[in-house]
Amino acid sequence: MKYTLITGASSGIGKALCYQFASRGYNLIITARREEELQKLRQDIESQYAVHVIVKPCDLAQEGQAESLYHRLADFDIAVLINNAGFGDFSMPWDADLAKVKRMLDLNVKALTTLSLLYTHDYADRDATLINVSSIGGYSIFDIAVTYCATKFFVASFTEGLAQNLRDQGKKMRAKVIAPGPTQSEFITRSSDKGSICGDGLFAETSFLTAEKLADYIWQLSESDSTVGIISDDNQLMLKSAVCPYINVPH
Repeated sequence: MKYTLITGASSGIGKALCYQFASRGYNLIITARREEELQKLRQDIESQYAVHVIVKPCDLAQEGQAESLYHRLADFDIAVLINNAGFGDFSMPWDADLAKVKRMLDLNVKALTTLSLLYTHDYADRDATLINVSSIGGYSIFDIAVTYCATKFFVASFTEGLAQNLRDQGKKMRAKVIAPGPTQSEFITRSSDKGSICGDGLFAETSFLTAEKLADYIWQLSESDSTVGIISDDNQLMLKSAVCPYINVPH
């Protein structure tokens, strides 16, 4: 039995992804910090779709938890891994809360990289798909979120480079990255928490994409031959083979 593993599944984009993939017949492994929300989600999805949902609560920002989670799933066939868990910070660098920034680095960069590399190690030669959620802030730097953008630049370049490595070496596995703009989720609230800048009013209401529409775009990216999905200013999906420059050095 094949599964899709979705991190940050309890709300927002992750929750919408659960419904999107379940509606396509995918069994799910869902993880986030809030077990109660995950259990509610499992019950609702299983009542609507003929799929199996496994709940694995985990705080991926905690040291060693990403690796521990992955090893606990060793007996499952994970056809798709979506690294969606992450959060932002709306602060000027000199006003940033260091504890929050360190936790953001642990989740956005360390946990994502750990899961991606463990998955690649096991699935590089199999028909599998890795999807990492970056941001338009992974291709542009915003003055109110320099540290957040840096984490998402890492996600974008790491995933694009991994995708090219897999292609160059003739591996079956595919790696893809999605770069959304403002999306209806808990992101703005959490980015403002302990930040020096309030997110309210930063973006026009009309600029927000629904989490459900973004989940549909991520599905389209997963089914395409493209590596990168960028959401345009008018909230349309732009599919690209690559954005980051890639240099193939002879070995």
